Amino acid sequence: MPIKIRYEDRNHEPLLAPQERVKTFREYALGYSVSLALDEAKRCLLCKDADQRCIKACPAGIDIPGFIKKLSEGDLFGAYRVIVQSNPFPSVCGRVCPQEKQCEGSCILYYDTVRNRKNKGLPVSIGALEKFVGDFVRISGVQLEQRAEPTGKRVAVVGAGPSGLACAYELSILGHSVDVYEALPKAGGVMTYGIPTARLDRSILDWEVERLKRLGVRFFFGWVVGRTVKLEELLEKYDAVFLGVGAGRGSLGIKGDHLKGVYSAIEVLTRVGLLKANEFPHSGTPVKLGKRTAIIGGGFTAVDCAITALRLGVETHVLYRRTRETSSARDEEWDHIAQEGAILHWLTQPVEILGDEEGKVVGVKCIKMQLGEPDESGRPKPEPIPGSEHIIECDSVIFAIGQKANPVAYGEVKGLELTPWGTVMVDEEFRTSIEGLFAGGDVVNGGDTVVRAIAHGRKAAKSIHKYLMEVKK
Repeated sequence: MPIKIRYEDRNHEPLLAPQERVKTFREYALGYSVSLALDEAKRCLLCKDADQRCIKACPAGIDIPGFIKKLSEGDLFGAYRVIVQSNPFPSVCGRVCPQEKQCEGSCILYYDTVRNRKNKGLPVSIGALEKFVGDFVRISGVQLEQRAEPTGKRVAVVGAGPSGLACAYELSILGHSVDVYEALPKAGGVMTYGIPTARLDRSILDWEVERLKRLGVRFFFGWVVGRTVKLEELLEKYDAVFLGVGAGRGSLGIKGDHLKGVYSAIEVLTRVGLLKANEFPHSGTPVKLGKRTAIIGGGFTAVDCAITALRLGVETHVLYRRTRETSSARDEEWDHIAQEGAILHWLTQPVEILGDEEGKVVGVKCIKMQLGEPDESGRPKPEPIPGSEHIIECDSVIFAIGQKANPVAYGEVKGLELTPWGTVMVDEEFRTSIEGLFAGGDVVNGGDTVVRAIAHGRKAAKSIHKYLMEVKK
């Protein structure tokens, strides 16, 4: 009897109820049970041409049918080994990746990427299965990875964000001695200070860092490369250096962005993460958002700011000049924050931040937009609708849009080629214009997803290994 293709019966991940999750910063996506994970794994068709479908759509290139097959057979350690060949942090990426725009968006049950046409079903829940496998191994306490024999080569990694940690992991596995220099008190970068604990519990990151330490990676916190120590000094001291310092987020540059109560997203999220506003009960917020805040942006960072503001008891408005369908955040995350009370303003472009006589924010002047012809990115270009100006009253504004490089570590290094945007220029092997210096993640692409930064770090590590074994031997 032929196996019935299970197009529609996707197992949805259990969640805390909206009225409960908005009261706490604890993780609200509860994950699959063993039964749900095994049943969902059975939905995968194990496509023979998956390299043109889900694998191709994964920035890290995970063998998705390979790990799901191992999972369906009950070999969870085997499934984990398949994943970490391409992505060392499945517990993280299973939680924060935009799967519906990547691997799940290319699942044959949902979309035929070979014939370029929509199919009739719901994709396999690849993210939840990856998270399940990663969590199983994490909770088991078993260290599956083993280092190769020491090579005697020393590498410095600048920045303990996703690209830096992935690079450190891969280099350590290959037998190199790795030292990570991080300006902040804890490792993780945006994963620690940018993503709310409601989406990514910090105990996961703590475990990942301990795992790296067990592999021999050393961490030096409070080291601001470019200030505490110069990048040139690291290049002299080590056989190679990987630069993964990330990027900050900018503002729209509109009138009124200097007013009291205007914040960048990274400022809000970092202060909440550092000053423990996520611990209840708390005595006030480390950023004064007031009773109402307006978040400008339509990506992950805007959603993260909304999750944070809602849990701090603030009336939350999200303003985006495009539509939900053209946003970069996940559909389910828009659903989640709407269920929690966020007010979403689509096709809304801020044109001015309004203030009172004391220079404090009192509102945002906006104009309604409509979608026109596609722009250079292929997305329909938003165009203003004349006469549609209106004001959204608020006490604070959070810019969750735009990226700018943070050149403290590398801005004064002679001979280092930069792009017109201030990011570091690299070749296809993540080599910079300076011998022995490699770079990846947001410092190269100006700002992208966690999984793409991880992919950069891992690929750069392969190039560094090649350099150490062939050039610096």
